[in-house]
Amino acid sequence: MTLSILLTFFSSLIVSPDTSIHTTVEAQAIVSDAGVTPFWMRSLQYGSVPMENPGLVLRAWNGKNYNLKKKYDWKYEVEATGWTGKRNDFWLTQAYLSGRWRKWELWAGRRKEVYGLGDTTMTSGFYAWSGNAVPMPKIQLGTRDYLNFAKGWLGVHMTYSHGWFDNQGPTINAYLHQKSLYGRLGKPNAHINLFGGLNHQVFWGGEAKEKGGQFDYYPSSLNAYFYVVTALKDRTIVSTDKNTSWYDALNQYGNHLGSIDLAIQIKPNWGKILLYKQTAYETGRVASLTTSDDGIWGASVQLKNHGLFEHIAIEYLSTANQGLYVASLAKVLGLTDTHYPETENYFNNGASGGWAYWKKGIGTPIIVIDAETRQGGTTSFRYNALKSFYLAVRGRLPAEINWMMRLSQSKHGYIQDGTNYPSSRFISYIPQLSASLKLEKIFMTRLITNIVIGLDQGEQINNSIGGQLGLKYSIN
Repeated sequence: MTLSILLTFFSSLIVSPDTSIHTTVEAQAIVSDAGVTPFWMRSLQYGSVPMENPGLVLRAWNGKNYNLKKKYDWKYEVEATGWTGKRNDFWLTQAYLSGRWRKWELWAGRRKEVYGLGDTTMTSGFYAWSGNAVPMPKIQLGTRDYLNFAKGWLGVHMTYSHGWFDNQGPTINAYLHQKSLYGRLGKPNAHINLFGGLNHQVFWGGEAKEKGGQFDYYPSSLNAYFYVVTALKDRTIVSTDKNTSWYDALNQYGNHLGSIDLAIQIKPNWGKILLYKQTAYETGRVASLTTSDDGIWGASVQLKNHGLFEHIAIEYLSTANQGLYVASLAKVLGLTDTHYPETENYFNNGASGGWAYWKKGIGTPIIVIDAETRQGGTTSFRYNALKSFYLAVRGRLPAEINWMMRLSQSKHGYIQDGTNYPSSRFISYIPQLSASLKLEKIFMTRLITNIVIGLDQGEQINNSIGGQLGLKYSIN
């Protein structure tokens, strides 16, 4: 049934005289010994790979690209995904329409994207917005590339959007506010570029799915939106929403989170080197640098020439501070934190629910959503204090076979409080190893076949060994 719907849906999109329009169809068969898809086979897939198996994933994509020679143009993408086997489902992974004027664009719908500075193709997942969950429906205005100023020596990239959460967590009818601002020093083709900026997300508004608790309704008016966007705490600027609680009045409207990013890119004649840091934040305490060591440290090297090794990325993710101690940088600068030693409970926001969409974590998948852990749960992130080392390598084998490996070794924990809080707080860790190997071969430029093997061993997620066989065909 799913296959027939998928093929019917795309039959009208296959033939087109416009060479900017393309169509692909894809099928993936997945199986594992434990009936659970291994971590690096299901993560960073925009929610399109099922947790349970055996099963078959069917996907069809049709899209029109921008003609960048035109001053203004439009584009779209529609991608349908179907599952059959242990789970049966069908939905649109992508469906959006976008208009462009020079480097500005306005789009609406569901679109695959990530936010942050880093290696987008080899990362373990950017901290706040990683491409792990099904894309959220949004309306967004922003730049599609860096705007160049000062004869190209300065670049600016920005976005501003409004989105809608699902109703699968404890809060329904909630909104997303999202914006980002990034700068570049150095001309686009310079040997060295410096980048910096931040992304800011807010889970706000809505109401409790089950009434009768402490917070049945959350501020959702335009007045509340002003405080959501500005993150100001002075409630005298505009009148407060009638649903403002004591918690909103003392803190922020909604759950604010994101990352402050820095990167340096070096482009020697033989390739590209990228070094980056994404610093996690959820409150204004980030200004005190108390938790400045939380986030992602990354480095990647990419070679121009094809060979056995073409691209390598290494990342270290730490979220074990959370206010448990003062980071070294804050100590050196002598900064103080009036909220120390309160805990920054990353990706959780009390009664309103965790940082998730369609029951998948929106941020880095290495902070595993409770529903996918051995310990179980829903859309919260209990084991969110962790230390993780990650390695990704790709290259080319003889017979034009592309390969890619992902390997992560992590310790997952949560902050526990003893009888003498806060001096007796500690983190209880459990280990986790996850790995995958992908082999891919292109036939006749249009047909791509791939085999993926995945392995999980540890105490955070279920142990499993699994495999995937995939076929992808470009129709035009």
